[in-house]
Amino acid sequence: MSRLRDSPLKRKYARLWKILERIASAGRDSVIIVEGRRDEESLRRLGIMGNIYKLKSSRIRFQEFPAVMGGYREAIILTDFDREGEELAVRIQRELAPLRIKADCSLWNQLRGLVSSDIKSIEDLADYLKKMEVEVRSS
Repeated sequence: MSRLRDSPLKRKYARLWKILERIASAGRDSVIIVEGRRDEESLRRLGIMGNIYKLKSSRIRFQEFPAVMGGYREAIILTDFDREGEELAVRIQRELAPLRIKADCSLWNQLRGLVSSDIKSIEDLADYLKKMEVEVRSS
């Protein structure tokens, strides 16, 4: 019965949290790749405590990046939702393929589909969800 009264906002909010739960459940053999420090901070605020690699704020050049990823079997790519982020995600996938590291963009695509009209970066995600929570509770 309560499902009938769920608003589109509530359904969207629930879908976002399901995606975040899947990201949070990444195992020891997985790494989450983000662009920078603020992206990591946003994910940490959302309770994601797994291995997070900050691509742009590391002191490693992009050409050296694959060597750092050698210990992982899977990488969850969470770049920004803008054109630069899309291009970076493709580049990361290309770099990881020869290392036989599964580059997973499926969660990024799902997030992007839900939020890209409202936010453009992972760093905005925690504040966006906090705002949504207030709206969901008041509706």
